[in-house]
Amino acid sequence: SVDKMENSIQNIILQEMESLQGIMIATTNLTTNLDAAFERRFIYKIKFDRPTVEARSHIWQTFIGDLSQEDAQTLARTHDLSGGEIENVARKYKVSTILGSCTKKPFETIDELCSQERISEQTSRPRIGFMPQAV
Repeated sequence: SVDKMENSIQNIILQEMESLQGIMIATTNLTTNLDAAFERRFIYKIKFDRPTVEARSHIWQTFIGDLSQEDAQTLARTHDLSGGEIENVARKYKVSTILGSCTKKPFETIDELCSQERISEQTSRPRIGFMPQAV
């Protein structure tokens, strides 16, 4: 039933793409999941590589201005994060400083937040959804 619905939705989207009178720009970080029927409808495909260590260092300093150049370079070398992931970490850090929940030094807090940013790298994380209740 779910497969049929997904297939129907995919067909509707493909039909809409065919009849579109204009420019469509789409982004994904899951190119391996992209259906061949979708892929062939995009004339231009641009791949953006992850930022270099130097670029990540600049991104760190842009989002956290009081971060030293040395700390920014260490974070950039240690954590291969995208610009968006660095922005997420910076936001979490700023929220934790506003709420006063930072009990560690700034670099240690940011480093820990970096380790928590990618779900795939977490060994244990809180479950989402309904938890069974003990009776």
